[in-house]
Amino acid sequence: MKSKHYIVITVVLVLPLAAIAFHLWSGIGFEALRSRKPPFQIRYDMYYQSKVGAQQGSTYFADRSAMRGHVPGTVPRDGDLYTYTTWEMAEAELRNPVAGMSDVSGRGKNRYDSFCATCHSPSGQDTTEVVRRGMPLPPNLAGPNAKAYSDARLFHVISAGQNIMPGYADKLTPEDRWWIINYVRELQKAPLRLVEIHSLDTTSTPTTTRGELQ
Repeated sequence: MKSKHYIVITVVLVLPLAAIAFHLWSGIGFEALRSRKPPFQIRYDMYYQSKVGAQQGSTYFADRSAMRGHVPGTVPRDGDLYTYTTWEMAEAELRNPVAGMSDVSGRGKNRYDSFCATCHSPSGQDTTEVVRRGMPLPPNLAGPNAKAYSDARLFHVISAGQNIMPGYADKLTPEDRWWIINYVRELQKAPLRLVEIHSLDTTSTPTTTRGELQ
């Protein structure tokens, strides 16, 4: 008879309390009870790692840079090296394989918006946030100088870089770079406009206008 009483007590008292505790615990995502003390961990797994984030420095390398450049003479799988050192060399040998073709997939706009618009703006003519925060104003892509550049010369600028602009040969495939040029040609059909640089200092008068491609 006593065992039956124990069963009744368990069912009537313990199980409802356990159900309430389980419900309350599930409400906080089954988290462990709060404690002011550091948790005791038998296995650290990957909670703590010796690593550096993007744009951070490192004392491990002599140049103090954590972000490493490509090893000279190597290319990604299915990649290639951009070997032209001057735009004259590129202009003498390169031709745009997609010149005049409509970008039905929107690849040129997609790549331009991803890699170029941050500095050159979506229209190629406007001032962007990075410029308002101190970066030198990039060239007006719809200006006379940019329009006069051949596709091959633009390809060289995108691939090897120019002035403070880095090269994108290691980030964009040759085909994507040509499609960007096709999209820039579309942007150049818009009316030319000059945009003033608005200084972060609101007391100053913005008088500097957009420059042209040098």
